[in-house]
Amino acid sequence: MMNLNLNRWALALIFACMAISTAWADEPPKPIRALLIGNSQCPTIVNSQLLEKLAASDKGGRPIKVGGCIKGGASLKSHWDAGTGEGTARAMIASGAWDYVVLQDIYHVQEPAFQPYARQFHGLIKTHGSKTVLFGTASILSDYPKGFERQHGLHFAMGKELGVPIVDASYAYIRYFGDKPSTERLESLFAKDRAHPGLWGSYLYSCMIYSAITDRSPVGLAVPEAIPVDVAKTLQETAWAQHQQTSADLKK
Repeated sequence: MMNLNLNRWALALIFACMAISTAWADEPPKPIRALLIGNSQCPTIVNSQLLEKLAASDKGGRPIKVGGCIKGGASLKSHWDAGTGEGTARAMIASGAWDYVVLQDIYHVQEPAFQPYARQFHGLIKTHGSKTVLFGTASILSDYPKGFERQHGLHFAMGKELGVPIVDASYAYIRYFGDKPSTERLESLFAKDRAHPGLWGSYLYSCMIYSAITDRSPVGLAVPEAIPVDVAKTLQETAWAQHQQTSADLKK
């Protein structure tokens, strides 16, 4: 009789474990929480939820929830100097609510103004349990290609120093343009002012950020309806190829 009772208890325990395992398996994956700190290069990414839509369409990935501390004309220096009051970059980082903090500086930043604040923000981010991602945007079109190369150089060197991933969007733009690009090709990633990203440029940025955060390919994922299918595929492939190359170079 005792053995029978023990067998019943064992079976009950097995079924209970199976039920718990099934319940855990049915739970949705925990979202990745990403804070984007930057300037007027970023609003379309946040306002159009481009990262969230990429993640939602990736069947093997996790959802992404994005927050932003976006100020027109801001640099990392001005974000830092804004202090720790409510709504500032430093206060939002200190909340500890983020898995990743993406840092984007002004397009014309030079090394003396970039390095100290990248380092200080990285230290703060680590202190509050998040991970740093450096976002090197394109420069303005009139500064092509020198400004783009400067952005890459600054962010690559700091990524190496800090041991963090970079969104190498400046080089992704150059890759997309190709050799001897036409004016139409050059302007295709920009808004009419030839300084801020248009929808295509913002989507390329978003694909790059998605890959930097997840190390997953954006190829085949969600695309805004206004982007032609063939263009979207090229943007996705460009982002993934540049991410892979930059990631490999950072490890050398």
